[in-house]
Amino acid sequence: GSGWVGTGVDVATVRRLYDELIAGQARNAGSGFQQLDTFSTYASRIDNLFSDSTTGLAATLQNFVSAVQTVATTPSSVPARQVLLSQAQSLVNRLKSYDGSLATINSQINAQLQSEASTISTLAGNIANLNAKIMAAQGVNQQPPNSLLDERDKLLRDLATHVSVTSVSQSDGSLNVFIGTGQVLVIGGSAAAIATAPDQFDPAGVRFVVQGVGPPTDVTDSLAGGTVGGLLQFRSQMLDPARNAIGQTAATVAALVNGQQAAGLDLQGQQGTALFAVGEA
Repeated sequence: GSGWVGTGVDVATVRRLYDELIAGQARNAGSGFQQLDTFSTYASRIDNLFSDSTTGLAATLQNFVSAVQTVATTPSSVPARQVLLSQAQSLVNRLKSYDGSLATINSQINAQLQSEASTISTLAGNIANLNAKIMAAQGVNQQPPNSLLDERDKLLRDLATHVSVTSVSQSDGSLNVFIGTGQVLVIGGSAAAIATAPDQFDPAGVRFVVQGVGPPTDVTDSLAGGTVGGLLQFRSQMLDPARNAIGQTAATVAALVNGQQAAGLDLQGQQGTALFAVGEA
């Protein structure tokens, strides 16, 4: 009875409780986890491929060496020679099987990298679109468009699960996003596109390039974090070394065995010929 209810109170603004430092740490943690998880998933496939003690490469090589020793002990035994030829063919088949399996994994890596490039480009485009909306809304109302800012933050977190990014806030409300060693992904309302290109040094590989203003920029060696970082790390640290090791094993065994063959005589007294043939590089 002595006053009016509600006089003297109004809402000046709605403010987000948001900490850029903590948000950045959360993005980095999510990006690092995704990289390790992707690497672990593919690494287990390599481990399972080679680790079988009964059918793996070590067992196949041992069976071949045992057959060689048997022939060396009983050189006139035709059955022993047939067993050696059979074990030699098994070794060839095993090496080809491994190489085929690794080539399949490599194709899957390439396909997933292409898919990741498309996803990153889409997310970057969406962030740029939100930048434009945020700048326009903030310029008209002089108030922070909190729902748009929340949506942009979510997109940035999603982007970090695919590749590690850094961001810089601007006074107009926009957010610039960078990947690699500072290559521009989003500037204001504009976004660069991420694509894959053939590797000029490896016909079976693909590279990451940023397509913005000017010629495409190869950023493969500077990318880390997220699914892309895990795929690239697996390819460089496990897949490529495994394929190289298989090739080196095949070439070394062939050279040693063929050299020993040429140093001896067959059952007809003729000089031995090559047992294995290795294809071109």
